[in-house]
Amino acid sequence: MLARLFLSLIIMLLLAAKPVSAQPVIFWFNDPVGPDETILVTGAELDAVTAVTVSREPDAGTASPAPVETAVEILQANPQSLKVVVPAQFASGIYLMTLRYAEGSITISVNRPTVYWTQGQLGQSTVPGGWLQVFGRNIVRHPGRARLLLVPEAGGAAVTAVLAEGGMWRARFQIPGPTPPGSYRLRLFNGDGSNSGWSDAGQVIIQAIGPDTPPQEFDVRAFGAIGDGRKDNTSAFRKAIEAARDNGGGTVYIPRGRYLITEGLVLPPTITLRGERTDLVNLVWPDFESPPDSLIKGASSFAIEDLTIYASNHLHVVSGGFVQGDFAAPNASDIAIRRVRIRADAFRGLMTPEQTYKRMADWHRIFPGSSAPVSIRLSGKQLEVTDCDVVGSGSSLLLFKASDATVVGNTLGNGRNGNYSIMGSRRVIFENNRITAIDLQATGGAISTVSNWIASSENVFFGGNAIMGIYGWDREALTTDGPAGFYFGHAQTSSKDRLTLLDEWKGTPVSPEWAGALLMVVGGRGAGQHARILAPQKTTVTPQSEITLDRPLAAALDSTSLVTIVQAQQNYLIIGNTFEDTGVAAQSFGTAIGHVIADNRATRSSGFFAIGLSYGHLQPSWQVQLLGNRIIEGNVYRAGPAREAFSEEAAIGVHAYQTESRPGWPPLARAIIIRGNKLEEDAHIELKGFSSASPGIRDVVVEANAIGPSRVGLQVDGGVATSLSRRNDIRPRIGR
Repeated sequence: MLARLFLSLIIMLLLAAKPVSAQPVIFWFNDPVGPDETILVTGAELDAVTAVTVSREPDAGTASPAPVETAVEILQANPQSLKVVVPAQFASGIYLMTLRYAEGSITISVNRPTVYWTQGQLGQSTVPGGWLQVFGRNIVRHPGRARLLLVPEAGGAAVTAVLAEGGMWRARFQIPGPTPPGSYRLRLFNGDGSNSGWSDAGQVIIQAIGPDTPPQEFDVRAFGAIGDGRKDNTSAFRKAIEAARDNGGGTVYIPRGRYLITEGLVLPPTITLRGERTDLVNLVWPDFESPPDSLIKGASSFAIEDLTIYASNHLHVVSGGFVQGDFAAPNASDIAIRRVRIRADAFRGLMTPEQTYKRMADWHRIFPGSSAPVSIRLSGKQLEVTDCDVVGSGSSLLLFKASDATVVGNTLGNGRNGNYSIMGSRRVIFENNRITAIDLQATGGAISTVSNWIASSENVFFGGNAIMGIYGWDREALTTDGPAGFYFGHAQTSSKDRLTLLDEWKGTPVSPEWAGALLMVVGGRGAGQHARILAPQKTTVTPQSEITLDRPLAAALDSTSLVTIVQAQQNYLIIGNTFEDTGVAAQSFGTAIGHVIADNRATRSSGFFAIGLSYGHLQPSWQVQLLGNRIIEGNVYRAGPAREAFSEEAAIGVHAYQTESRPGWPPLARAIIIRGNKLEEDAHIELKGFSSASPGIRDVVVEANAIGPSRVGLQVDGGVATSLSRRNDIRPRIGR
């Protein structure tokens, strides 16, 4: 295979002398952008572009002047990218950018909405009077003019949703009460530009609201429960749960009291376990010698509300959506944990060191690879964890293969060797949570694909959270991870949306679930574009294996095209969080497409990073934007992205950790924007691309950042190609 790679490099050099008539193709461009800011365009044959003009589109309903096309200078033009700067005299708004070449032109609209996903009160549906959220880039630029239209697919008048709150990255809309049930197409206008600036925002189902009949209630006292903290209430609780199940569903009600339970409870579908109030109802488990796998669990369609859980020796506390231990239950959905307090401590009391070591050894035996139980672990569709207060011995929260999940307003305490984890999930709102370590060996957490049977993770909003006091493991407050992949080699287009894999790949695919995996063209013809895998012809890769993509590639591939197929990590919005006393605050570590890390604050944290890796597999980091972040206090101790770092400055950085150093080896990080960040003390910006022989980084824009007193300032090594630095305010270096 290595010989083939070298042959491809020779072919690529020969193809460099392409005919003048080559047609440019655009893969991606960055936004939001404003006046005197850079637009980076990536694509193919872009060196054929001879001129670029930019105009500002008039705003609907205003007296905006007619658009005037202004010629702009083309910066750093090459076949794969070019850069231009929006004229400084323009007002903010929607910009039309036209790229001209010998045979024609291409016009793109910058700052129009780019919708990543929508999420309703009921997942992919909502109800009249309910809410619907839209996520992406440039979602609401002018709140007074922004609108969301619901267009009935069956015909009829469109419905205008009411904007409740909105900004650049997300908006929340209220569905009018009289909206008829049915399927609707969504059309979004962000408030800037003309009436032609509407964008497709997907689809939503409006469900009819059924009759408001409260579920039948089953009081545990009627089945013999006594909340004195001494009587064993296991039998009474089980009888109440069985009665609700036999009724076809209902609420098992727990009045004020302290209820001793000596075994695990199983909640059937359509059952809600509800206390009188969180501070009034305590469910108490003893110090088990051999605890059940979960204190409370269910497969699907259950809720736990308004109560407190106490436990000593324990494994998982609340578990939903799993069967046979760690396997996700098929079709699990509608699981809610609301206003639940957990105080579970397996090390409570006067334990000897030997007893402590034994308990930890038991965990390593029971949870190989993770070494810790989980306080709340859920899998399935339409999951909710809201207003909970969690203290547990191990990890606070695991979402595994979750979709349409909301985790809002919780306090999450990570215990010994513990973390929080969003794994292999999509459409997740993780917002306004407080996360801390309650054990000095605890760490932060991750959005990841670190598991077999996972092909993708995408569309996660991680916003307004506070992560503080993380001292264990790598100390990462928020990282992404997923070290394995499916294929690395050459591929060529075989038909409209199909590719033929040309090389024998000797690796072992991380999972037989290829559907949803990410194909990234890293070298040769078409480098810089990506698509998702619908299905492979077969999972054992041999020459001439075929895969089907979710869409045709804009530029066809040929035998020079080098691709990596990896677990997808796409469209993470990491917005407005606070990080204090952590290692890395937030980073894309390995595969990344379309992430935004914006408006976050870090104190005594090593900072914010976009990192491409050769880490068990080639894992590029592309199209990541680090915007408007603030590093307040940058002196850090054992907190860098590299484990060997002892004490150093914080940074905003782009790294490419490659294992090959030879001409033509593909870059691992490309199309990265670092703009508008404020580094106040002892912090810098660094671009580390490995080697000039094989630059690991290409096409980075470092713009309008303020760097305070620092020993480094701005560092760009020889492994960076086509980077642009402008309008940065860099103070003189402080003494070494």
